[in-house]
Amino acid sequence: MKVKNFIGADINEAMLQVKLELGSDAIILSQEKVEEGIKITAALDDKIDFDFDEKEEIKEVKTKEFFDESELRKALAYHGVVEEVVWRILSYCREEASKNGNKDQKEILTEALKKAFYFSPLLKSKNKFQMFMGTPGSGKSTAIAKAATQAKLQGIKSAIVSTDNIRAGANLQLKAFAEILNVDFYFYKEPQLLYKFLQEEGEKFERVFVDTPGINPFVAREVDKVAAFSDTFKGDKILTSDAGRNVLEAIEVAEIFKDLGAGMLLPTRLDLTRRIGSMLSIAGSLDLALCAASVSSSIANGLAQVTPSAVAGLILG
Repeated sequence: MKVKNFIGADINEAMLQVKLELGSDAIILSQEKVEEGIKITAALDDKIDFDFDEKEEIKEVKTKEFFDESELRKALAYHGVVEEVVWRILSYCREEASKNGNKDQKEILTEALKKAFYFSPLLKSKNKFQMFMGTPGSGKSTAIAKAATQAKLQGIKSAIVSTDNIRAGANLQLKAFAEILNVDFYFYKEPQLLYKFLQEEGEKFERVFVDTPGINPFVAREVDKVAAFSDTFKGDKILTSDAGRNVLEAIEVAEIFKDLGAGMLLPTRLDLTRRIGSMLSIAGSLDLALCAASVSSSIANGLAQVTPSAVAGLILG
């Protein structure tokens, strides 16, 4: 077995080094944050050893049973997951199978997903201020309404703030939801006013959900509108993305929102798509934490926590 440490500025850089040196059959033994970034310890097992048979003739023998990844690879291909993320998932599956022997495939995949992705429940975040961003029609406002409803049901005192000075209809809709929930609603056109509100009034609430204008991320002047608010905002920044969107396009869009500070991903319309390659590819290639998912049109029950077990179930079908 060949074992080596790899250090990269982030998880993607370190994983790329592993793949280039040890190949696609490498097993990830551990990963940890270090001063330089991320350190990964990886290994490459020899699948074949040599022994002598009864006639004193040399023969090849398998040193151990290895994880059969063929069915899982097919499932990931069906979902359209990009190869970089497929490789990461499979390498962790090999590690899990190598350490714990033959287990149920879903159990192996569940344990691998715990290491391959970040999972951060939306309402359990230490940050009380949460800003939602995305493209027009990505489900931002509805996701905020669902999150505020769940907060209300859990006894969490919250407020909704809109900074969207483009779509009056979205503001009216959020304001109507806030009134139904008996939750405070605010509207600020300028980043300075939002900053002042959060500094002076934010402590009154256990959670503040901030909506931003839906933008075309390929138009600089529209990106600047959200950047102005994001630059002065201290808290979680959540990207809402249609789960059925083309995978490569979705990654390209998500990269721009990551540059705006997005650190979490909330896939929407998950109930209307059969393939989750977009969700897995964005989260895996950009290291965005999966915080929740919109799984139905119901406001009260339409937002679900994303767990490794649930994702494994969706992958395997």
